[in-house]
Amino acid sequence: MESDPAKSMSARSKLNRVFARSLAVLLFLLLAFCAAQMSFAGMYTYKDDKGKTHFVDALSKIPKQYRKKEKAVRQIPDARKVNPSVSSASQIELPGEVALNGEVKIPLIPIHGGNFLVDVVLNGSVNARLILDTGASIITVSEDIGRQLGVMAYANVAELPFNTAGGEDWMPLVALETVTVGSAKAQLVEAAVNSHMKDIDGLLGMSFLGDFKFEIDQNSNLLTLKPLQGPNDLTWGGKPGKWWKNRFDEYQKNIRNYGGMARAYKQKAHAKAMAVEKVVDYYKDLNKKLLFRASTSGLPDRFRPSS
Repeated sequence: MESDPAKSMSARSKLNRVFARSLAVLLFLLLAFCAAQMSFAGMYTYKDDKGKTHFVDALSKIPKQYRKKEKAVRQIPDARKVNPSVSSASQIELPGEVALNGEVKIPLIPIHGGNFLVDVVLNGSVNARLILDTGASIITVSEDIGRQLGVMAYANVAELPFNTAGGEDWMPLVALETVTVGSAKAQLVEAAVNSHMKDIDGLLGMSFLGDFKFEIDQNSNLLTLKPLQGPNDLTWGGKPGKWWKNRFDEYQKNIRNYGGMARAYKQKAHAKAMAVEKVVDYYKDLNKKLLFRASTSGLPDRFRPSS
């Protein structure tokens, strides 16, 4: 009896489809198993009976009475996996938790005077431990950190006067391409270099913190960073339109104000007239870079500067 070639081809086709589906299921199960095994690595956080949050690097370091509580223990993903821009050679670990609502929780290091230290990575490669300072308008780093960032010579650079505990101090400005804290990252961040800082790396000020809504839990030694946008807000490049408009307005205002200051200093033959002129160039450059980011992000014209 002769076989029907069409029926034979159909049977083989069905077998191939069944085999392909079975292979796909096996591959999915294998990947799920591997992911489950990998999930046991990293940092863990738990709360004790007094409500204090603790951070440990192994599940075995959590007391047994808290391990049994289902909601008491949470795993913190490795920051290098959450944020690949953090160098794998980094000497400072940056634990951070990314929740479904976009929150990032950062453990703080308490020091004397009720202050806290925060581990950060500047420009993707320079590690620093900065004091959290909501009263500082911009990030300030020590001369040593400045050298690591490439700010070698202070001649012919943008400088501004800042009021410090020791009086007025002129500090060079630097534009940080990125500042990474945990898995949170800000771009084009204003910073200054303080040559008088010797025992600390610097201050983490509002030029970074202003990119987020933030909360400081002093009891749990925890910094929570939240997105600026609401649940229904549109974003471009990860930021809402209001953020873009405010940033452009700030740059335009600084260009005008420091331009006037530079002209006044020049008329008085002030020694820092050239340094202030450089500040104008500094903000013009930031404005130019932000315009480029706006273009690549598809930002509507209504959020950009009018001229």
